[in-house]
Order: sequence, then C-alpha cells, then structure tokens
Amino acid sequence: MKWSLYIGKPAGIKVFIHWTFILLVIWLSWMHLQQGHGLFEIIMGLIFLAALFGCVTLHEFGHALAARRYGIGTRDINLLPIGGVARLERMPENPKEELVVAIAGPAVNVAIAIGLYMIMLLLGQSDMELGHHITGSNFLADLLVINIILVLFNLIPAFPMDGGRVLRALLAFKLRRDRATRIAASIGQLLAIGFVLIGLFYNPFLLFIGIFIFLGAGAEARQVSMAESVKHLTAKDIIKGNYPGVTLTATVAQAASAMLESPASEVVVTNGDRFEGLISHASIIKALQEGKSDRPVVEIIREDVQTIPPDITLLELLSATQVEGQSIYPVVEEGKLLGVITDHNLNDIMRARQTLSAHIEE
Repeated sequence: MKWSLYIGKPAGIKVFIHWTFILLVIWLSWMHLQQGHGLFEIIMGLIFLAALFGCVTLHEFGHALAARRYGIGTRDINLLPIGGVARLERMPENPKEELVVAIAGPAVNVAIAIGLYMIMLLLGQSDMELGHHITGSNFLADLLVINIILVLFNLIPAFPMDGGRVLRALLAFKLRRDRATRIAASIGQLLAIGFVLIGLFYNPFLLFIGIFIFLGAGAEARQVSMAESVKHLTAKDIIKGNYPGVTLTATVAQAASAMLESPASEVVVTNGDRFEGLISHASIIKALQEGKSDRPVVEIIREDVQTIPPDITLLELLSATQVEGQSIYPVVEEGKLLGVITDHNLNDIMRARQTLSAHIEE
C-alpha cells in the first residue's frame, strides 16, 4: 500500500505498517527523555509498543480468519498509530456471520489477556489489583490491562468499530440490513461527536478517533444503502432502447453520422434484431482519416464485446461492466439485442436509486 511498509504475509494475508509509526516512535522516545529516563527505559518502552501492536495485529487476524471461514478474503492488514485495519473483501450480509466476524477481534484480545494472566500466575505475579494503572513497572500486567482496554474500547457500539458492527448484526436479525446500518451509523456518529468534544478538552487522541468514526459511519451507511437499493434490480429493468446504431451493411460514413448523434463513445452494429458488435469512435475517425468513408463497417467492427444477459442483477452488473475501452454494454438474449446499458446510464441510475432509498427510509 502507498505510504506503508510491507512486513510480511502470515496466513497468506499481507501486513503493512504505516510510515506515521515513525512519528509515534519519536514521540514515545521524547516522552521518556522528558521524564529523565535513560536508554534502557526507552528500549523497554519501544518493546512494549511492539508488543502492544502485536496484540492489535492478532486482533485484526481474528477478523480476517473468521471472515475466511465464510469464504471472504482479506486484501491486507494495515497498522496505523491509532490501531489496525483489516480490509476484508466484503462484510458478510448474514447477521450471524457478521456477528462472528465482528466479535472475533475482541475475542482474540480476551484470549491474550487470559494467557497473560496465566503466565503471571506461573510467575507469582497474580497480586495485581483490579484498578491497576499502566506504569511500566510490570510488563505483563501492563500488557494485560492494554488488552482489556482494547476489548472494552472496541466493543463501544460506535459504528464502524467492532461494537458498532456487533450492534448492526444484532439489529439485522429483525430489521433490513440498510435500516440496521443506518441506526448503528447514527449511534456511532453521536458517540463520535462525544469523542471529539472530549478530545478537544482532554485527550487529542479521542479527537482523531471521533473524526474517524464519524466519517467511517457515514460512508458505510451510504454504501450499504446503495447496495440494498439496487439488490433486486436486473439488467432488463434499466436497459435503454435508444442508442447509436447502424446495420451490418452500413458504411463508415454512416457510422460516423450515428456517432455524431450520441454522446456515447461507441456505435452498435446490428443485423436485423441480432447483435453483431461495436465500433469505437477511434476506429471510425481512423478509417475516415485513411479515406475509407465508403468502406463497410464490417472492416472495423469490434466483435470481442462484453454482452450482458437480461437477468443479471445490478450488483453483478457492476463487476461485469469494467471492460477497458468499452462504455456500451449490449443486453443480449439468445443473440437478440434487447437494448443497451451505458456507463453514464448506470451511474445515473445508481445515484437516483440511492437518493430514493434515503428518502423512503426517512
């Protein structure tokens, strides 16, 4: 990833560390120097920082490996000074599966805390008080407390944090997923405002967390709303019957005339009601420059075209309409051309459906 250092690929998942970690290391070292600490304390502080982010990394692997169980891959894990992010290919839509994936991260920290406490028992360090503060005097106790904090903090129901995703999953057992997302996102943004206010007066770290949560909650709510609003649409619901087209017997000059009548960057070639191919504007212009205006279009037709079946859903269509150099996608059934879908047409429909969905929910 840009601005990140690749540090390995455990379990087949790439892990990166963001360059801003350098600032965190410098800040931590400076704080030790300000307190009159020597080299040993600085080194121990950095070792503790490494152990802390080791726990954060394992937390993210909890999410990633739980998602893998449901056939969902993880693009990568990126470690930031404010925490870690596991970029899953998608979140499971099944509430039960999302609940498992969301809770898996904090569950890892619970397991780490239990493991640390067991080690402390073996070492005779079990007299830690419940109100233990991180002082740097007891490495294992401090790390145990950090993992408990990570569990409690991540389970705050502030979407898109783990607790917010747990809340969304629980709501989705009874509500539509987009409605559950909107409720969880609203709660998350409300809590984010609280973090920002506290951060302004007491802790700048909470300020950044609050901004992250507020923006993340809004973005995810919009994304899910769009996905849900188009889930049941198919290609035949959005095809256009008017498009720039010529017959198979047309000349390049006639294709040029059709090109000028439409903003689309390609011309459709048909033979009766049968689809034959596309001609790009670049091919038409090149043929005209070479003096081939009276030549048949079959000489410049593009036959390797991505066509769309009429029953494909809009969500499937989004991934199918990513062919380089093609902006018109013919909807074809048994060779018969039913209409076309253009990139511009698709974008307009997506925006309209998203707006309509938002108004309905209000």
